[in-house]
Amino acid sequence: MKGRGYRSTIRAAYNLFADNYKIILRHCWLYALVLAALSGFFILNQLRAYHLEPMSVNRIIVSICMMLFALIAEIIFYGRVYMLVNTQSLSWNILRALKINLWMIFFFGIAGLVFGMAGGGIGYALWGGDIQTGTMPQANPMIALQQQMAIVKIGGMVFLATLVVMLLMLPFVYPIMKYVVQTDTRFHQIWFKGWKTGMRHWGYIFLTLLLTTICLSVILLIITLPLIILMTAYNLSMQGMAQGDESGMPGYLNILAYFISVVTYFIIYIMGIFVLFVIYYIYGSIETKEQKKLER
Repeated sequence: MKGRGYRSTIRAAYNLFADNYKIILRHCWLYALVLAALSGFFILNQLRAYHLEPMSVNRIIVSICMMLFALIAEIIFYGRVYMLVNTQSLSWNILRALKINLWMIFFFGIAGLVFGMAGGGIGYALWGGDIQTGTMPQANPMIALQQQMAIVKIGGMVFLATLVVMLLMLPFVYPIMKYVVQTDTRFHQIWFKGWKTGMRHWGYIFLTLLLTTICLSVILLIITLPLIILMTAYNLSMQGMAQGDESGMPGYLNILAYFISVVTYFIIYIMGIFVLFVIYYIYGSIETKEQKKLER
């Protein structure tokens, strides 16, 4: 609970992580490993199914089930991680993690619905009349060019809209961490007030998380490079097999790809704890600044 700038916030989070990494690993390694194992299996299965298996109801059901298992493992993992910043039990923190995910799905779902309807309305306004009258792009190259340009414009607008939504959602890191740390809070009572408080410190949150993302991106690029190379080879092999060619890859490729995936995802999830610590100190800094403002 101390007012900090973005550099001192990241430094404090790094010191907390570096000084206690043995405790963190001992506390979270099993949960991170289970989540990494499920994530690696899900990604490899999706690649194989995409290239080799025909679309079917069973394939969709299997993919949904695997996604749900991974989501459940992620909620349990973060429930375990939240225990590092409060004194509550694992079950209590799992329930908080579940509620946070449901609220975020709700907010993003509403935003996606609004922008999706707006994009659909714009698309209909641009060429809906041509479709109704039977004017096909093949019959008039100019219409085809106009429609392609319209698609590009809509794509650009969707990208900008998504970026705006993400930037507007950024202040939610404050009420979310407040919800985790202050155990007597209820999210539906603090989310809007907390969002407004976060908006007052938007620049601080943005700069801190941007610098954190840049630093971690360099590290993650190095860590994930073997996985990227291996998954590229795996993907090309699947494409060849889908076209009737022989794999041309060693028989242990699947096992090697899965092993590298698990190791990489495990490191990524452990590093995600550092990001949580950054948000933890962001919350403490904003709380301190707001308290000092009230005392004036």
